[in-house]
Amino acid sequence: MSTVLTEQNVYAAQFASRRERLPGNHLAWVERLRQKAMDDFVALGFPTTKLENWKYTNVAPIRRITFEPAADRRLVSIPEFACHERPRLVFVNGWFVPALSSLDARSDFPLLTMREALRDPERACVIEKHLGRYTNTSDHAFAAWNTAFFSDGAYIEVPRGFICDEPIQLVFIAAGNSEPWACYPRNLIVAGEGSELTIVESFIGSNEAVYLTNTVTEIAAGPGAVIDYYKIERESSQSFHVGVTNARLDHDASLTSHSISFRGSLVRNDLNVSLDGEGSRCTLNGLFVVDGRRLVDNHTRIDHLRSHASSRELYKGVLAGNAEGVFNGAIVVHQNAQKTDAVQHSKNLLLSREAQINTKPQLEIRNNDVRCFHGATIGQIDADAVFYLKSRGIAEDEAKRILVRGFAGEIIDAIRLSTVRDPLERQLEVWFQDVLEAS
Repeated sequence: MSTVLTEQNVYAAQFASRRERLPGNHLAWVERLRQKAMDDFVALGFPTTKLENWKYTNVAPIRRITFEPAADRRLVSIPEFACHERPRLVFVNGWFVPALSSLDARSDFPLLTMREALRDPERACVIEKHLGRYTNTSDHAFAAWNTAFFSDGAYIEVPRGFICDEPIQLVFIAAGNSEPWACYPRNLIVAGEGSELTIVESFIGSNEAVYLTNTVTEIAAGPGAVIDYYKIERESSQSFHVGVTNARLDHDASLTSHSISFRGSLVRNDLNVSLDGEGSRCTLNGLFVVDGRRLVDNHTRIDHLRSHASSRELYKGVLAGNAEGVFNGAIVVHQNAQKTDAVQHSKNLLLSREAQINTKPQLEIRNNDVRCFHGATIGQIDADAVFYLKSRGIAEDEAKRILVRGFAGEIIDAIRLSTVRDPLERQLEVWFQDVLEAS
C-alpha cells in the first residue's frame, strides 16, 4: 500500500507544482473539475488485474515508471496521411504547434485548441456544459489523471445544420529522446442539431522513445447530428497509450467509429457510447494488429437508454508472436429502451501458437422488447484456403498475406477516406512482412 501511495503522491506533487500553468486555471469550475479528478486518481490508484475491467491488462510497466510532464515542442515532420489534409490541428508531445497546423479561413466555425477556447468567456460557458460531463473520474484512474493534468487539445463546436465537407485532422505526435514523459490530450467535440462532420484523431510516435499518451475525447451529438470518428494509433513500439472516448447521442443522432491500433507496447482503448435519444444509432468498427510481446486491449460499452435505438459493432484482431489481445464489449439495454436493435461481433485471427486473445462480448438486457445478439470467433489461417491458393501458383507467404488482408479488409474497406485507408493498407503490408521475417 505504501508503494502505491508513494506513486500517487509523485503525481499529486506534480499537479500541485504546475496547476497554475494549466489551461483554464482562472475559471473556478475548471479548478474544481481538476481537483476532484486529482483526488479521485489518488484514491483509486493504478488499476490492478484484480479489477474485472483490467483482468487481462497489467499496467505494472506504466506504474514502475515516473513520467514527467512533456515540455518539448520541437518541430517534426507531418505524417504522410495528414500532410495534405486541411484543416488540421497538430500537437507535439501534447502541445499545439501552429507552424505544423493548417486552419481554414472559414467563418462558419473556428478550429480552436482547448487552451484558446477556455480563454474566451462565451466559449468557456459552452465548454462548461460538456467538459467532464460524459467522463466519470471516480471509476477510471487514467481518465481522472488526464482530467487533472490536461494541458491542451482540440475544441470543435459545429453550428446547427452545418455540413463540414472536409475531414478535420487532429494529429498528436510524440517526439524526443528525454527521460520518460507523459502527455495528456483532451478533446471536446460538440455537434449541433443536424450538423455533419468527420474527425480523424491520429497518434504517432516518431522514434523508439518511452512515453505515455493518456488521452480523453468527449463527443456530444445534438439531434440528428452525423459524426464519423476515426482513431488511428501508431505510437512508438516502446510507448504506452491509454485512451478514453465517451460519446452522448441525442435523438436521431448517428456516430460511426473506426478504431485502428498498430503499435505501442501496451495499448488500452475505452470507447463508451450513450444512445440517449430515441432513434439514435452507432456503428463501432475496430481493428488491432499486434506482434512481439505487445498487448492491445479494447473495452467498449454501448448504453441503450431510449427506444428505437440501434447499434452495430465489429472488432477484429490479428495477432502474431507472443502478442496478447483483449476485447471486452458490453451492450446494456436499459428499461426504457424498447425496440432496441443491437448486434455485436468479435473476430480474431491468431498467426502463431503463442499469440493469445481474451474476448468477452456481453449483453445486459433489462426489457423484453428487443432484438439483440452477439458472438465471438477465434481461429487460425485456413490451411485448405492456403492450399487452394498455392494450387493456383501463388507462393505460400503471398497466400497467407492475401488471407490476412481479406480478414482485415472488412474493417479497412469500411474506411471511406482514402487518405486514411491507403496508408493503413501499406502499414498492414509492412507489418505482415515483418512477421514473416521474424517467424
